Amino acid sequence: MMKDRRYRRTQNQLKKAIIELLKVKNINQISVRELSEMADINRATFYLHYKTPYDLLMHLEDELFNILFSAYTNHDIKDQYDFLLSIYKCISNNYELLIVLLNPNTGSTFWDRLSNSIKEQYSYLWSPHLRSLSDNQIKYLGTFIIDGYISVIKTWLLNGMEESPEEMVKLSKSFEYKIHEKGCPR
Repeated sequence: MMKDRRYRRTQNQLKKAIIELLKVKNINQISVRELSEMADINRATFYLHYKTPYDLLMHLEDELFNILFSAYTNHDIKDQYDFLLSIYKCISNNYELLIVLLNPNTGSTFWDRLSNSIKEQYSYLWSPHLRSLSDNQIKYLGTFIIDGYISVIKTWLLNGMEESPEEMVKLSKSFEYKIHEKGCPR
């Protein structure tokens, strides 16, 4: 029990430290010594968990990716509200890491990886419901929808998440309504 608590504490300290350092530095400029000092752990402890600061960043990205991707793949296609709410809440809970991952200097490919993985699943999940469209049309529709949602999420993050997750779901749903029900203005 004590070991688990210490492990979680170390992980939390490392996460906070790398986020703070990534706000001002590129991942390639962060040393293990600097990261360990900021996390208030010794270097040997760092090396018990990771080889490099980049390994730590990849670990954090993988955790976040798995949470978001799991929410996507495990949702009920017909219950968009709960699905979107779980995504927005997850993003809200991980704001500090996600806002840092928007910085191109981190060397992160998180957003592209998330987009591409969801697009792969999109075809699988939606093809049976979109039989009138060709595979290529489904691919374009998936890109439009997924990259659109990701851009909205990025804008929300960059604006400091002024709206609540619930407000973001309503906003997202209103976009869908306007596009599907009213059509595009000419």
